[in-house]
Amino acid sequence: MNQFLWLLLVIMAIVMWSATSLLYKAGVPKEKEKHISLKYSVCIGMVFFVIAVVYLILRDEPFTIWESAVRFWPMTVFGVVYAIVNTISVKGYVYNEATVESPVEGISGGVSTILLIIMYLALGRVDSVSALLTPLRTAGILVIVISIILLSTVRNRENRNDPRYQKAGWMSRGLGTLIFPVLFSVIDALETIVTGICLDTTYGYSMPEGDSIIIVGMEYAVFAFGFWIYILITEKKPYNPFTKQSAPRILGAVADNVGIVFYSYAMAINSVSTDPLLAVYPVFVMIGGRIFMKEKVSKQQYILLLGIVAGSVMVIADTVFI
Repeated sequence: MNQFLWLLLVIMAIVMWSATSLLYKAGVPKEKEKHISLKYSVCIGMVFFVIAVVYLILRDEPFTIWESAVRFWPMTVFGVVYAIVNTISVKGYVYNEATVESPVEGISGGVSTILLIIMYLALGRVDSVSALLTPLRTAGILVIVISIILLSTVRNRENRNDPRYQKAGWMSRGLGTLIFPVLFSVIDALETIVTGICLDTTYGYSMPEGDSIIIVGMEYAVFAFGFWIYILITEKKPYNPFTKQSAPRILGAVADNVGIVFYSYAMAINSVSTDPLLAVYPVFVMIGGRIFMKEKVSKQQYILLLGIVAGSVMVIADTVFI
């Protein structure tokens, strides 16, 4: 029964996170929109605020925001970094197809594994890198790195005549448009590490699980309100997130957080098998992008995107640490 429930939770998380990518892409207007990243964050901040308030109401013990913010300072610092970096990385959906954005963002599992190895070394839980950097993980990391380098090269070659490339010279260098999803993957991986440090009862701060959601949610809400004020001042009119155009942005944030709930319960049942299976969700985004968004990506890009997914699975699959 537990295994059936676990599989159902994983499937629901895959559905929710696939929907998140497609909805965020659907929220990008065909014509250029000012401060689009800030407007996305206003919508995301609203959802975070509602969730944080719900946790505050449901919490059994009294919550003092200042005490928790100081006591669990790593989470407080991360909340600020997350709000800023996530706002920047959302722009990846402006430049990239959901078909491309999702697999590259999905390497966060591999990045978090690398960061975990560094953290375990720093804490003295292992004696050497070789104890954790297994052949399968090493091969997976190499596959991811090579696939991303080749993908950026192919995209830069195929899109060199795109007006967006001609106006922004930096996009034709290095990772080009892929810098946004890579940036997101790094901050997403950092979230895994910070959460682990704060929640760990042996080496961490024994932080109540709900506190992290409340702290990050409230911080993001403050940034979102600041962004809304900035938009009001610069555009001379208030941004209304409750429009048809903004609906996919809010629904995407809701789907993302619902997916996190399913993910958390799935991890509680089977932590070893959950991440490897969830790592394939970008494949469903690729299928959805082709069917629902009518996105067109070359065969070369598809092959390299599947290479990134395969590499992520290889890294995450070997998740049992010594």
